[in-house]
Amino acid sequence: MNQASLAHRETLQQQAVAWHARLTSGAVDDSVLSEFDRWRRQGPEHQQAYRDVEALWQQLPLPLLADRQRRRALVAKQRRAVLARRGLSVAAAASLLLAVMAGFYPDYLQHPLADYRTRIGEQTSITLADGSIAHLNTDTAIDVSINGNERRIELLRGEAEFDVAHDADKPFRVATGATTTEALGTRFIVRYDGKAGAVTLLQGRVRSSRPSAQGAQTDSAALQAGQQLAFTADRLGTPQTAELSNADAWRRGRLLMNFVPLKQVIAEINRYRRSQIRLLDDKLAEREVNIAIDIKQTDAWLKALQQTLSIKVIEAGPLVFLQS
Repeated sequence: MNQASLAHRETLQQQAVAWHARLTSGAVDDSVLSEFDRWRRQGPEHQQAYRDVEALWQQLPLPLLADRQRRRALVAKQRRAVLARRGLSVAAAASLLLAVMAGFYPDYLQHPLADYRTRIGEQTSITLADGSIAHLNTDTAIDVSINGNERRIELLRGEAEFDVAHDADKPFRVATGATTTEALGTRFIVRYDGKAGAVTLLQGRVRSSRPSAQGAQTDSAALQAGQQLAFTADRLGTPQTAELSNADAWRRGRLLMNFVPLKQVIAEINRYRRSQIRLLDDKLAEREVNIAIDIKQTDAWLKALQQTLSIKVIEAGPLVFLQS
């Protein structure tokens, strides 16, 4: 399937999910039903996309389905209470749909004004004004500021590898929340999810720092090549030895993970997929696995997983569920 066909299918899936959420919200009138009927009659692909979403509710295990129905009923009750007080305006209806869509297409709404960004599944490389290169991984956004005193990158979210051009007069700094990593001619990776992250040093030396709890002081840690430093919103970790071949495998289109729980593998794979994978079995989630996956071939990996771990793959619309 080419990129245009894939994008068209994803758009239809997005629309089908939004329609299903809207039709099962408990606040549907004749005008909504007529609008849905017009959408569905646009073609057989529209009808199939909606059937796929409906199939999800039929195939989900009963406990999960019951929980989702309970949550949906609570949301519908709250929504009806709000609408009863304020009245349903076009803007309100649009915002409700936007919230539903954001759950499946978060990257379209995150940091839309960033200087550079990639969407889910995309990767790109950018040559900065100073000659440094920023390699952006999936679902990543950065802002760039280069002036006479400093080269500053703000990693808003995601993951990037920086190949820094040497310039002793202009420090190269990557800011992630309160943590800043500084380098002078080096190659390193920074990952950040908005709350926590990690710095992995491939070559050279870097120093990561952040304000301490006392405010006037600064916590900092220097990394040597082959080390990784984790950080949170509250603290810096200590440098640890990293598996560099795994840390930058995404630059070669691969995911490599050794002896990690399956839930961690799924979380990593989901960074590259719009069709998110969900684990429905706690025991299965904790099972340790080793993986070597082509980022563009995660569907093939799912098929192989059914045979190697004897699990059931439930695929419907924009979601995939794994169950033992």
